[in-house]
Amino acid sequence: MRPLRIALFAPYDLARAGGVTTHIRAQARALRQLGHTVRIFGPASAPLDEGETALSRSVTVSFGGTESGLGLDPRSRSRVATLFKSEPFDIVHVHEPLVPLLPWFALRDAPSRIVATFHVHREHGHRWYPAVRPWLQSLIRRVDVRIAVSEAARRTVAAHFPGDYEIVPNAIDVDAFRAPRRRPPAIVAGTLHVLYVGRLEPRKGVDHVIRAMIDVQRDLPQARLIVVGDGPEREALVALARTTGAQVDFAGRVDDEELPAYVQASDVVCSPATGGESFGIVLLEAMACEKPIVASRIEGYETLVGDADCGTLVPAGDAHAIGAALVSLLGDGNLRRTFGAHGLQAARAYDWPVIARRLDAIYQRLLPE
Repeated sequence: MRPLRIALFAPYDLARAGGVTTHIRAQARALRQLGHTVRIFGPASAPLDEGETALSRSVTVSFGGTESGLGLDPRSRSRVATLFKSEPFDIVHVHEPLVPLLPWFALRDAPSRIVATFHVHREHGHRWYPAVRPWLQSLIRRVDVRIAVSEAARRTVAAHFPGDYEIVPNAIDVDAFRAPRRRPPAIVAGTLHVLYVGRLEPRKGVDHVIRAMIDVQRDLPQARLIVVGDGPEREALVALARTTGAQVDFAGRVDDEELPAYVQASDVVCSPATGGESFGIVLLEAMACEKPIVASRIEGYETLVGDADCGTLVPAGDAHAIGAALVSLLGDGNLRRTFGAHGLQAARAYDWPVIARRLDAIYQRLLPE
């Protein structure tokens, strides 16, 4: 294995929490452990850590109810060009390469071999791709290897940009995530806790699990919902919990180092998204910690949870079904342990050392002998 110089390009604000950003940082760590030199580039709204460089300011935009910080500064084109002239890279790996504008400039000017990863899934098709397809065909043709994180993500992009795509899923550092952490103060011992982790925005379906807690608390009065995350729906969700009388603690945004403690201390992890999920990294984190799952029966979740037999899938948007599934799991410790053991076994296939070696094999085959 040859040590490589690898540039990872992020499409979204590196200074804000997000699944793709977390994925990119974890990818960089795993590749460095294989002996590669890895740098991360992207838009940013605040100073970044060592090894990461902002090439554009971040502009917040909303797509389908999801807010994202994008690198829309046209001046970043010259910064990207200067970067490639001054620093040699063996591989340029661009995540969500069709997100404007910074990833476009990386595709346009990279003198190295290019790998691109597509993360997004849209059940009813991607609104953006048809509009930009005529202009982006020349850029996508510069990509040497196209990766999708799931079959659902592959179909979303391939419908508009046909070609060969390799499926390389999201990953997690299993042993690091399950290393014992101190119980967070919000999660009191002796009480049953349902955990939600993610953005507070409409498609995540947090309102459905809040309503479900009314059914749960009717049978299990000591049960509580812990909501980890932030977003534009926070005030409305707090008001909903207050109005319905659901026992909900809003923990706010939790950084990556603190998150495992919340998962480890919970009893069930619930992901009630109504759509737009290509994989579900939160589910994988729950599996790594041997926690059973209640999740919507949507494609991005069904493959992971259904194949692993590590939880219960319910119709998306059905608060009563969510409640019934939670009551069943919270009331049966043996079933929780069985699902948890199945989940950990399945999570090992998504361990970063495993996935990093798959990425390395892709990189190595692109370079001359």
